[in-house]
Amino acid sequence: MQIALPQLNLKAGDIAGNTEKILDAIGKAQKAKAELILFPELAICGALPLDLLEREDFINDCRLAIEKIASHCTKIAAIIGGPNLDSVNGIMYNSAYFIQNGEVVDGVHKNILSDYDIFNESRYFIAGEDNTPLRYKNQQIRVIFDEYEAEFIEKNDSFVVYLGSTPFTTESSRTHQDILCTLAQKYNKNIISLNHVGSYTSVLFDGNSLLCNYKGKVVDRLNEFAEDFQLADTDKLGSLPAVPTIKKDRIALIHKALVFGIGDYFRKHGFSKAILGLSGGIDSAVVAALAAEALGARQVFGLLMPSRFSTDHSITDAQTLAENIGMPYSIVPIKGIYDEYLNALQPVFLDAPFNVAEENLQARSRGMLVMAVSNKFGYIALNTSNKSEASVGYGTLYGDLCGSLSVIGDVYKTDVYLLARYINREREIIPENTITKAPSAELRPGQKDQDSLPEYEVMDRILKLYIEENISINDIAAQGFPQDIVARITGMVVRNEYKRAQCPPVIKISKKAFGNGRKFPF
Repeated sequence: MQIALPQLNLKAGDIAGNTEKILDAIGKAQKAKAELILFPELAICGALPLDLLEREDFINDCRLAIEKIASHCTKIAAIIGGPNLDSVNGIMYNSAYFIQNGEVVDGVHKNILSDYDIFNESRYFIAGEDNTPLRYKNQQIRVIFDEYEAEFIEKNDSFVVYLGSTPFTTESSRTHQDILCTLAQKYNKNIISLNHVGSYTSVLFDGNSLLCNYKGKVVDRLNEFAEDFQLADTDKLGSLPAVPTIKKDRIALIHKALVFGIGDYFRKHGFSKAILGLSGGIDSAVVAALAAEALGARQVFGLLMPSRFSTDHSITDAQTLAENIGMPYSIVPIKGIYDEYLNALQPVFLDAPFNVAEENLQARSRGMLVMAVSNKFGYIALNTSNKSEASVGYGTLYGDLCGSLSVIGDVYKTDVYLLARYINREREIIPENTITKAPSAELRPGQKDQDSLPEYEVMDRILKLYIEENISINDIAAQGFPQDIVARITGMVVRNEYKRAQCPPVIKISKKAFGNGRKFPF
């Protein structure tokens, strides 16, 4: 059987736009003489519609869109994911509709609902109780949404269609591939897996749709972080050679994901230009370079805001970065603004010693200026905080933590440096001095990050164990870390939950990012 596999960049809630993309793919498949076309779960409404699923009008529009799509399927059959409301019982399923001869003729309900990390499907759906194969052209097609539904696979099934969507992490594509290949070999079935591709603000879907033959070999793979369209002949999958396994460099993959995440976020929201503060430090330099690659250098505006504590080389490094990228920038010193704040607050501060209050005034002055330029010219502010600093609260609310999108908020500081090196792989974009100098917020004379934080190499390893692996303080210390350092760092993570709750959404690249996939009381 000739099957069309369109890997589409769909948008949450955009039923009309998604329908047009789906109809275009159906038209392309029909011209290619495909007999069946596949779309992933919740294709009609986008992968993460969230509480839109609680709106009756939204569900009705999804159903009307499915019927519209069905009317175009007169020469081809289709399997397409969407919400399915049982109006009699008032319950809703996450379903795959089976369409042929211009109408919906059958379907399959998802049996294992996803309730982990970013998913909360039980909030909206009821799990199906059975899984009946779809029959088409003398073929028995088994549709599953989850690896644990593989128990429904039967000996008489012709092939298996896996419609479950897989969000991106640096490990996801390899893990998903291993799971599918294991299932294909175990059940002796060819498996066709179709994934979403696109940004849902924080969450990325990378595509990487797969065809695994019954020998457990990947015989075709659709593009990564891009729309794609392939045809598959199910009669030939078993005899096809395995595609070469490409070992992916982790930092290169993170770079690709972040550039894609920025670009798709801007496109889907109708934004075109970004702004960020350029400090001469590593974080803002990396974010500026990523944004320039995603949007174009002339679409990214840098604001240099030196204070009385800024060093000359920081200003020079920021200017060199902007010129290397080819991005526009302006310099707006904050010394006068800062002094005015201090003068205004003198009757309140009196003779109290300099502390974090004066430091944060500088960060908040910068945040105010970034947002002012954003408002004036319609730029979207990018946040430049990294995961290490966000973990321990090393940032100022309403200051350097402002912005619409946190680009590297799921990237540890040690990886930020590796990203900088990767960005410079062909020519120097980020000045060497920015990479090699000691990191500093420059909020007081001679300040260095390590004055108040442990070494990033140590801190990042502890943070990853605690945040992503959920390992206890004692078990982390048992891996060779000083108990007092572990207790201090994890305590800082806990104390700063309130601060992260007010931060912008983070582009997720790990299995546990701050935001809607990690929920802790504060």
